[in-house]
Amino acid sequence: MKPIRVLQLGGEDWSQTLRIPAGVQWYFNDLAQLKVKKMRFELLIIADQLEMTPVEWEQLHAKVDPYNVVFLPEAAGDELQQYFLARTQARLLKSDRQAFVSAIPQYYYVGQQGMGIGPDAFSVSPSYQGSQRWKDSAALELTVDSDDWEPLANLRTNLFVDPDRQLTVWPVFQHDANVEIRYRFVLVYGSERQTYEFSEAQLQKPQVIPTPISAHNQFLSVIVFAKGHGQMTLGNLEIRWARYGLGTFINGGQALQDLESRDEVQFFFNPGDLRPPLCVYFAGYHSKKSFEGYFMMKKMKVPYLLITDSRLEGGAFYTGPFFNQAVPKIIDQHLQLLGFDHTQLIMSGISMGTYGAIKFGLRQKAHAVIAAKPLVHLGTIAQRSRLARPDDFGTSFDLARELIAAPNELDETSLRQLDQKIIEALIHEDASETSLNLAYMFDDDYDPNALAVLKKHLLGWARQINYYGLPGRHNDDSSGMIKWFLRQYARVLKEDFGR
Repeated sequence: MKPIRVLQLGGEDWSQTLRIPAGVQWYFNDLAQLKVKKMRFELLIIADQLEMTPVEWEQLHAKVDPYNVVFLPEAAGDELQQYFLARTQARLLKSDRQAFVSAIPQYYYVGQQGMGIGPDAFSVSPSYQGSQRWKDSAALELTVDSDDWEPLANLRTNLFVDPDRQLTVWPVFQHDANVEIRYRFVLVYGSERQTYEFSEAQLQKPQVIPTPISAHNQFLSVIVFAKGHGQMTLGNLEIRWARYGLGTFINGGQALQDLESRDEVQFFFNPGDLRPPLCVYFAGYHSKKSFEGYFMMKKMKVPYLLITDSRLEGGAFYTGPFFNQAVPKIIDQHLQLLGFDHTQLIMSGISMGTYGAIKFGLRQKAHAVIAAKPLVHLGTIAQRSRLARPDDFGTSFDLARELIAAPNELDETSLRQLDQKIIEALIHEDASETSLNLAYMFDDDYDPNALAVLKKHLLGWARQINYYGLPGRHNDDSSGMIKWFLRQYARVLKEDFGR
């Protein structure tokens, strides 16, 4: 396990009076480490008021991530110290010191990891006699008809548990009012077994499976039970490394939860230097559930929001009635927190992320939208999966079925209607205050008409449209696109915000 490095500044040296867990390296008042180029700290503890220069505070800020700073009540400090605490979203330590230190390996480890296990990874119980209906690969609909708890499905193969990590589980399911559901998780390590069973009431929030912190192999099996009379639908089982309430994926990460569908879109806020603009990055399609673009955005030193869509196999394009309201609301909340307005907002994304960046960027009258490889026609993307990209991106069909009014009628007419959703948004939004910076692939095989449609409906209405092209299909020359993306950010930040 990679060591967890802790820097304590001020007060008495806790490592001399408290039990420090194995794998934790403790540094006390060691400001010399700030000049070590590759040194980083997973946790900073400020135990008193500090006398440090502005340069030292900046050096310290570069060595620790936000939400990984805690301070004691006596550490409020001067204006510089308070500014640092605000920039790092520091947390007041209220718990017992020994209890806090003992839990450091569970809270402040390096990295993020999550996965969505689809219903196709489950086997229906041999004793089940009801009907089965697949909604593409996204969901399995079953009939429940029992007064007693009955096993409905179990995971076909056991899950390997990453060494030295504990797990948070969030199953996605829906059912009729007369149906109840529970999940049983069986942890196997060596010759030992431990069972964790969660009722539906407990599953109203993510649950932690406290696997032993161990380097030995551990495996997890999953069984779904139900009782009652009616229909139920099994969706993804979301599993991620646990952080015990400090964050989703990473410390500070949060989830927007549609409690009706149990779907989630996650976001992470980094205050940066608290100066305009607020930069919002919508993640692209990725089957690994995590925050994309963390280090890329952090290098800009601006306040930023990362938003990632963890639905389906790798994302659902930031669509759906709940998220159409929740995503703009969370962006507005962070603008208000920073004291900014919409003229100090940049929306950005690559590939799938461009759908959210363009749609919400126009709705919120952002100063600028930066979109590489724009995808706007969700119906076309699904339709082209049949001939232009056979056996590629099957998630587009799952998404199309969720969005069209009659999911059993997935035909050319319904897919064309799905394409109209973004066009209606373009027509009805005021783009006069927004500049659009777009980069496209000459032979894009996902959405070849995206740029043409954006130009048709926004040219003459948007404040400015800049576009740039590269040869190749959608997934070609990703490095070239990222270079363009970063150049646009650098240009807008310099020309429009003096950065």
